[in-house]
Amino acid sequence: MKNKINFAIVGSNFGIKGYLPVLQKIQNFNISIICSPNVEKHNLSKITKADLVSNWKKIFKKKIDVIISAVPPKIQEKILLYNLKFKKKMILEKPITYNYFKSKKIVNQIKKKRIKADINLTFVNHPYFIFLKEIIDKKKYGDVKSYSIKWSFVSHDYNLKKKTWKVQNKLGGGITNIFLTHVLSYCEFLFGENKLYETVTKKDTFKKIKFIKYINTKVKNKNSIYGKILLKTKKNGIQSHELRIKFDKCLIIIKNNSKDWSKNFLMKVNGKKMFISRNSGYTDGRSDQIEYLIKNFLKTKNYKNLDLCLNAEKLINNIR
Repeated sequence: MKNKINFAIVGSNFGIKGYLPVLQKIQNFNISIICSPNVEKHNLSKITKADLVSNWKKIFKKKIDVIISAVPPKIQEKILLYNLKFKKKMILEKPITYNYFKSKKIVNQIKKKRIKADINLTFVNHPYFIFLKEIIDKKKYGDVKSYSIKWSFVSHDYNLKKKTWKVQNKLGGGITNIFLTHVLSYCEFLFGENKLYETVTKKDTFKKIKFIKYINTKVKNKNSIYGKILLKTKKNGIQSHELRIKFDKCLIIIKNNSKDWSKNFLMKVNGKKMFISRNSGYTDGRSDQIEYLIKNFLKTKNYKNLDLCLNAEKLINNIR
């Protein structure tokens, strides 16, 4: 029997909803510690045998193989800096920190100290986007000529005018850090390094916060592949995400319309539907991609996803 791999989850929201169900499903994974300042309210003792703690520093005194960080960027920065001494394997949420230059400095230290780390980029781990990457690399339909992305989504804290980190760019939130990071990461994953130009934004101001609610930008990638990205918030209802790629020989569309922005994608090649199944049954669709990430985490030996995220943060740093 394989030795159990001991995990610690830091975070009371997505750590519980997104990561916990995945770790419970995989047989040789053991959830040793769950760290949250509000562990009592989750009543986790009924669903896990993990130790429940409120101070994340206690994790580093335990026998833990992998730490999962699902916390606000300012706290994540502190955990990453603290871990430079202990060198625990880590899986992060994006953005890496709330400030690009801090993120760059920490990633450089992670690489220098050879700390195993990866970051959760939903679409880079999505079966459709992985399949699409293979099509592009093998030039199955010739070269990519151009692409466009339209993504409309619900930002609950913005709609409720709640003053949280999720609506503040300077704290690592806003639609730039939470949503545009995803898009720029998968654009580089598919097409090569990005360069933004002609960026237009629309803002709303509440409680002294300037919230970017609309982004329209043009992108240039390697081999002179041009793209357009449009992101905007909506009040409620169904969220929509569409990626259209024009090849020499065909048009591929990946699209979803769903309350869960990571679920129910379809792919069409010249209008013909293609199906790629991964039916896990998770309540939160992002857990599908987390399962893929975690299963491959211990096998990977590079910092590819960290670099994708860091490059996205660099571009976002120039959007005002």
